[in-house]
Amino acid sequence: MTTTMPAEFSAALRAAIQRSGLSLSEISLRLRERSTPVSISALSYWQNGENRPERASSLAAVTALEAILGQPPATLTALLGPRRPRGRWTNRTGPTVAYDQVWDRPESVARALAKVDATPDELDTPHRLTQHVSYRVDGRGHEESMRVRRLIRADHDGTSRFIFVTRCSGLTQPPAVTFTEGCRPARFRADVPSSTCAFEFVLDRPLAAGELASVEFGVRFPPGQTDRHAQLALFRPARDLVLQIAFDPEHLPRRCHGYFQPRHGLPVEKRDEVTFTRTASTFQFITLEPVPGQYGIRWSWR
Repeated sequence: MTTTMPAEFSAALRAAIQRSGLSLSEISLRLRERSTPVSISALSYWQNGENRPERASSLAAVTALEAILGQPPATLTALLGPRRPRGRWTNRTGPTVAYDQVWDRPESVARALAKVDATPDELDTPHRLTQHVSYRVDGRGHEESMRVRRLIRADHDGTSRFIFVTRCSGLTQPPAVTFTEGCRPARFRADVPSSTCAFEFVLDRPLAAGELASVEFGVRFPPGQTDRHAQLALFRPARDLVLQIAFDPEHLPRRCHGYFQPRHGLPVEKRDEVTFTRTASTFQFITLEPVPGQYGIRWSWR
């Protein structure tokens, strides 16, 4: 296997771990306690020179490692060298917004992402040109499942994964990926106190910059999801966005409408209110050329 990090770093890390007398399991636990989680397998790759820490969350973990292993500050980080080039990037056009301007409680999103070795800027790549998200609500009024279909465009050569984040009303058990097309599930982690869930999906094949791909996946939620809204954050302009809710015909909400919120804390714009009948129990909130912000559907039973 080709070494992808400077030998000095892997050798120094391996020696520091041996001198500390700590196992990789103990080190991983201490890193998690410092809110800089790194898996045992990732630590093994780092010390053997098979992978290198590059993302912001990983670099923060290396700084924490220096303290855990009793090394002077910058002893390990100074050996990493420059980040590897990620290939040719396509131009990002149009206005963009940061995740913390759109998400409520953005710190919980960052914590969940760190557990899959991702940073918030990866929520925005690859570019989601179109997105269709369909929810099912069962006869008790609980969110049962969701289906997501995306047309994506790679921002750089070697694009091999994407991240999906959603928030549940409670995590009595982990949500389950029920199917995939064009991708496969890799890792799932959650920030349990906020019920924020981060899914990592690996593409069927790496994409070159500007290349298009269609991906689709389904998620079954844990039982008893009592939220009365479903929403989707958009961080840069897209071609279209479709949110759909399918209710049980025997248990229809009294009110249901779409909404848009350009930034967290700004007024919510109510759109497209609908009245249901048993023959029409599905609501679609469709936006062409959507601008960044939070799009959602809200309903009430009374």
